[in-house]
Amino acid sequence: MSPSSKLTTLLKQSLPLARASQARPALASRLYSSKPEDNVEVNIPMIRKMEKICRNYIDQLDQPGGKQFNIQNFMMMYIFGSTTNTAYRTRLFDHWPTYLEDFNECKAIMGYRYPETLVEEFLTQNIPKDAKILDMACGPGNVAFILKDHAYTNIDGLDPSKGLLEAAMEKGLYKQTFCCYVTPDIPTPIADNTYDVLLCSAGMFPGSITPQAFTELIRVVKQGGVIAWNIADGYEGFNDFFTTYDEIYKQLIKDGKWEEIQPVKKLDNMLFDDAGYTYMMRKL
Repeated sequence: MSPSSKLTTLLKQSLPLARASQARPALASRLYSSKPEDNVEVNIPMIRKMEKICRNYIDQLDQPGGKQFNIQNFMMMYIFGSTTNTAYRTRLFDHWPTYLEDFNECKAIMGYRYPETLVEEFLTQNIPKDAKILDMACGPGNVAFILKDHAYTNIDGLDPSKGLLEAAMEKGLYKQTFCCYVTPDIPTPIADNTYDVLLCSAGMFPGSITPQAFTELIRVVKQGGVIAWNIADGYEGFNDFFTTYDEIYKQLIKDGKWEEIQPVKKLDNMLFDDAGYTYMMRKL
């Protein structure tokens, strides 16, 4: 079996829903819509992280100078994330224009280091300051906010939340934005070979970007361009879509679609005590 046939077979096995037009509603319902209440599966580790954030919040309130934060929105975000309720999670973001400010205010109690560690790895590549960058699954612009301090300003953002994108544009973080999901079966409205760099901070998880959509990341980046992302440890257990994550990633290397710029890096304490992995790839 040729490498390209192997990838096609792998994608079909891991994503049995065909790319035919009638498959879109089924795929959307599995990945991006809320589930009936009696069908909800709860991610217990994420609930435990919520509990730890709440404890940290109460602990800092007990200290002299303790501050009131917009913690309730973060709790809703985690609740919807723990139940893969992407529809309501996105609607929450649409009504949360101060996400970036709130995040920076209560960063100390969140134990969350994905945006800054991704930017740190990106900076090691010494990419020209005028590089055209796509911040994928950008949310309120955490990555772009940090990049601006390093004189990178030619940045576009992509996220399914219209509210977060509008807030980021008001802050001048992006040149333009794309309000859409990144799915395996429908291309984003971005032309082929558009970007020098694609960055995605913690954007790969159930209800967001799955490994079956790696080919879409490759499509929108120029030949020789950089594709970098990070993901939480234990990703292979996220859901059925992630069981073939490593196989798809490695098959794309075998097929000559991309190559590792550096070995995959494991970093500790990315979210409290949890580790995460950073990938740095070059499109071939």
